[in-house]
Amino acid sequence: MATSVPASGRHSDKTPLSWHGRNVDFPQPATRVKIEKINIGYPSHMKELSDEIAAKIINAVLEERCASEEGMRRYRPLLEERAHRIVARLVVGPSEDIGSNNDLPNQIHTLLNVADTIVKDELGSNRYPKPACPDNGGCAMCCTHMRIVLSVQEAAVIAGELLGLTKPERAKIAHRLPPLGKSGPGSRCGLLNEQGLCTLYAARPINCRTYRSCSITACEDRVRLGRNAGEEVVFTYPFDDLVRKSFHHRGQPGTTPHFLEMNTFLASVLHDDTRLAAWASGQIPVEDDAMSMT
Repeated sequence: MATSVPASGRHSDKTPLSWHGRNVDFPQPATRVKIEKINIGYPSHMKELSDEIAAKIINAVLEERCASEEGMRRYRPLLEERAHRIVARLVVGPSEDIGSNNDLPNQIHTLLNVADTIVKDELGSNRYPKPACPDNGGCAMCCTHMRIVLSVQEAAVIAGELLGLTKPERAKIAHRLPPLGKSGPGSRCGLLNEQGLCTLYAARPINCRTYRSCSITACEDRVRLGRNAGEEVVFTYPFDDLVRKSFHHRGQPGTTPHFLEMNTFLASVLHDDTRLAAWASGQIPVEDDAMSMT
């Protein structure tokens, strides 16, 4: 992400924005931090670096997922078995497809499509038990009991999708936000509608796409009793962790990824049309740069 610049107020000029062919006029903030597009300029020897990238991603997953040496010992072989293939497809492989898209939303959607294909292929390989999550939705345990985070690039895509909704539709989402403005235990994501379905499912972030369970009972136990991260590897899929970390590495290579908490982000843009338009156009208002969880 670019370095923040000092705030210098706002101006009242209105700039038309287009999202899905629909022009919307909103005032634009004068001081913004540009969200960088995905860097396509990988060095020519990237394929030789794939082993190094895979090792880095495996270590990042283990550090995040496993609280004990025993958990790491059990989980590492599962990750190593699939890491090189996934890194080759998601980090090294899609450069030409991403490079042909000049705008950030299309770049992110292309990467998400690649990630979805990898997950579908992994599940179709018969290497793993069938997910306990219903194919047609209906289980919203993750959406109501987990902290949902997204990268700044994904936040720009979400903002664009919100911009394409009507004001009453956006107001419904704002009304659903929990009082404290954060997702996690005891709350629910503001994008989850009254039917238990995601309002912006097609644009949901990679963390939502790559979290599925082998056991609903294990999910219920985790919510009811609390479990440490080392035990969690028992009922989640190793390729989900690898796809998620590879996606974030591809989107922000060589840097520490910048993450936002979903409901905090939604609250910040749904009550401020200027801020929403800025995010949708790929510009972070300077005051929002401090919202990053890095």
